Amino acid sequence: MKNILFLFLFSPLFILAQNPNYSEDIAPIIYNKCLQCHHSGGIAPLSLETYADAISNAGMIQHVTSSGEMPPFLADTLYQEYAYENTLNIDEISTILNWVLNGVPLGDTSLLPPFPSFSNSSNLGLADLEITIPVYSSNATSNSDDYVCFSIPSGLTQDRQVRAIEVIPGNIQIVHHVLVSIDEFGSSSTTITPNCMAPFGDQVYTYAPGSVPLQFPNDSLSQFGIEIPANSNIALGLHYPEGTFGQLDSTKVRFYFYPQNTNIREIKSEYFINEGLPPYPPFFLPPNQITAMSSSYGPIINDMSLMSVFPHMHLLGADMLCYAVTPTNDTINLIRINKWDFEWQGAYLFEKFLKIPAGSIIYASGTYDNTASINNPNPVLVNSGLNTDDEMFVFIFQFLDYQLGDENILLENTSVFTDIFNLPTPIFNKSLINITNLMGQKTNKKYNKPLLYIYDDGSVEKKIIVK
Repeated sequence: MKNILFLFLFSPLFILAQNPNYSEDIAPIIYNKCLQCHHSGGIAPLSLETYADAISNAGMIQHVTSSGEMPPFLADTLYQEYAYENTLNIDEISTILNWVLNGVPLGDTSLLPPFPSFSNSSNLGLADLEITIPVYSSNATSNSDDYVCFSIPSGLTQDRQVRAIEVIPGNIQIVHHVLVSIDEFGSSSTTITPNCMAPFGDQVYTYAPGSVPLQFPNDSLSQFGIEIPANSNIALGLHYPEGTFGQLDSTKVRFYFYPQNTNIREIKSEYFINEGLPPYPPFFLPPNQITAMSSSYGPIINDMSLMSVFPHMHLLGADMLCYAVTPTNDTINLIRINKWDFEWQGAYLFEKFLKIPAGSIIYASGTYDNTASINNPNPVLVNSGLNTDDEMFVFIFQFLDYQLGDENILLENTSVFTDIFNLPTPIFNKSLINITNLMGQKTNKKYNKPLLYIYDDGSVEKKIIVK
């Protein structure tokens, strides 16, 4: 029966994949996987909005999708599973290849999918609280970055519980990242602090280009989120890279609330690993050398449910690894990045909450490559610090105290929205039963091989994770 099912699933796909066209086959892939960055005014330098754009760059599109370079997703999905894994499956990769090999046909343009709407609106409706920084002119010079913090009164007279957070960069071309914190002791007027790596208060969200807004999980039993106390300030720490001097920005952050006085389980954020920055001693990376870095945190006092991890390095970063070891010597994989890319950093939500037992220790390691290369032709001594040409070794975690059953809660929300445009989202209320190869034999996830993912709702997906 399984063999019949496989033949039924594959035969139509194989036939359709022989003559794909732009209108029916390629545009849906580009709209859903590429345009969030590759649109006019987006963070990518290349627009892929039209058929002309696509055919002009067809060879490049085929190369970067087949190699796994695009769409960018740094975390190794064989090491750990995450919500919103931004990868292409084997059908999508094969469709792009066949389209290029067959002369990039346009097809019937009446069958094009609806073009995405690029706007600052979200699927959650109007924000309950929107905070915008004063119009700010970047002070980054040709050889130094600009780090600045804003603390802005929220105007709230009652405590409010937050179900979602999103950052809208005012100038997407120059905003490298935004740290959002709740400052309970801020001034009654807006304050601006120069040379500020991180805003004061409890950090609740980190934005980097390509990030999706944070929508906290909730189900019939529990609502998760963070709380903004009455009379608090919203603090934002922004990073503008070198070469942006004089360019203007007016970034905003939006909060979406639960109904008044909702009882939530509050998510916390902590820098568990933070080497090289005060109060810790600095580190140094000698020129013409690959340097290893390691650190640890713990033992953890109480059972913990991890929601996400945000790893961070700068330009010399090569790879990163983080895992927990329990008191019974079991290893819990957290994140592995085999090829670090400073331009594509962000937070990774786990597929489900990960239980980290009390007494566990979190270990982190990584390497820095300060040898000569195209991007680093004249290596010099580099130290830890705030600027882009300094280095960091950071892992930020979002977590809360563990409760029985947390590890069964899916973190991928079916109503998730993107930063800059709205697209239909698939339904994710299904569980993976097993993975098989094309012969129906059970296997584990592997790179560069077509595999079948079989779910409890009877569906089967054929996809490949390219390395």
